Amino acid sequence: MTDAAQEISKLWLIVAVGSGSVVEIRALQPKGLPGSRPPVVRHFRECTYPDIETFKKDVERSALQLNEDGYNVYVVMNPIRPDFAGPGSVADKDIRYRDLLLVDIDRAGHATEPASQTELDAAKSLAYQVRDYMASRGCPSPIMVMSGNGYHLYYVLKGMDNTAEATAAVATTLRNLAKAFNNGLVEIDTTVFNASRITKVPGTIMRKGIATEDRPYRMAVVCDEE
Repeated sequence: MTDAAQEISKLWLIVAVGSGSVVEIRALQPKGLPGSRPPVVRHFRECTYPDIETFKKDVERSALQLNEDGYNVYVVMNPIRPDFAGPGSVADKDIRYRDLLLVDIDRAGHATEPASQTELDAAKSLAYQVRDYMASRGCPSPIMVMSGNGYHLYYVLKGMDNTAEATAAVATTLRNLAKAFNNGLVEIDTTVFNASRITKVPGTIMRKGIATEDRPYRMAVVCDEE
């Protein structure tokens, strides 16, 4: 079984941090489960810690505790402006620049329960198809994550300006990929183009509806190279 503490340390392969970084963790009540708890939003500022490793560990501990408390846990994937004041959630205007393009592959339709293994395998297969296509277009290898119910591909953008033109370009890219690769079982989410997009935290269990033997809850994990 994957160790959550070890897996969550791979968060920093996805989220770039350094001097002056701000990280937002957002915890949400899982869909399809009883109860109604308000979101929990926490901000971590690198400048308030003695060193960056202490900063990272505090983010990790907080995310794992929120997940243990029953929340699904997410992180803002693009760098946040150092002067972000909060206390509410980060908005698109609060993003310094776009560091990542997210290709989010999940089941078609609006599922209310965890993915089956067949559905997960179909998402993985589509992820490889997209990765190979992007490689043929000169794109470097993405970071691949099994998100719990599907697969994520993260492409590094090397500091794309956070502009309306960049947002339009990302949205167009996702629409074009969806048109080329969607099938009846799994599809590419075309709504994840906003600069302040949140994404799954590796090492946390992703819950949706009621888990069964055939449709279990799964931990989000960074995939090893295959």
